Amino acid sequence: MTRLYLCEKPSQARDIAAVLGASRKSDGCLVGDNVVVTWCIGHLLEMVPPEEYDARYKRWALDDLPILPTQWKMAVTPRGASQYKAVQACLTQASEVVIATDADREGETIAREILERCRWRGPVKRLWLSALDSASIRKALGNLLPGDKTEPLYRAGLGRARADWLVGMNLSRLFTLAGRRSGGDAVVSVGRVQTPALKLVVDRDLAIEHFKPTPFYDIVVVFAAAGGLYAGRWIPPRAVCDADGRCVDPGAARKVKEHITGQTGIVVSAHTE
Repeated sequence: MTRLYLCEKPSQARDIAAVLGASRKSDGCLVGDNVVVTWCIGHLLEMVPPEEYDARYKRWALDDLPILPTQWKMAVTPRGASQYKAVQACLTQASEVVIATDADREGETIAREILERCRWRGPVKRLWLSALDSASIRKALGNLLPGDKTEPLYRAGLGRARADWLVGMNLSRLFTLAGRRSGGDAVVSVGRVQTPALKLVVDRDLAIEHFKPTPFYDIVVVFAAAGGLYAGRWIPPRAVCDADGRCVDPGAARKVKEHITGQTGIVVSAHTE
């Protein structure tokens, strides 16, 4: 019986292999007694572009949008081809797989997309690690999770990847073609995460560019207490504040100042964080 540990990256595999006693180097893996540790290099598989579904998609056309695959296709990445073959060979010799990728959605997806492509039908367990020191690894090895416990993370990862593909492939083509109709010639890249993030940057740049300074008014009072002096800041009512909570009404600030100057205050409540 050979148990195969599938890691996310070589450094992770070396740390786990050291604890398992898998020290013999082989093609893309480390081998011990009835145990093999292999690794990915991030994602060894990637989603194929539209033209891999139909050759007509090589030409960008509005009439073809939206492109909605009915069966999703994956391909081995060029840089990961040799390591994919190594992992595939390890799977043919394994009787059990332990997913040892990062303990998150992406890590789960990296491992399971390979198992699915290689049509692995054997037992699966999960090594759930948050640290790679030897004590943490030994503790996790003694508490392997059943594979079905973390399988939903893979489904979530697939949903994220497919949403990225649908938004990126369809809207990039749509906006690029719309731009060409208006005389532009650039490729407009649209992404599910990229585009909202870019908008935040643009909005901030525009706010800085169009910033107009406005005066505001603070009242700071020095209090004397048994523990010494400390400064207290007036919190103005919302009616005289701007969006940042600063008093913009000089008359209101002046009235407060005149009212409290030379007076003795009483602490009626206090809240400490």
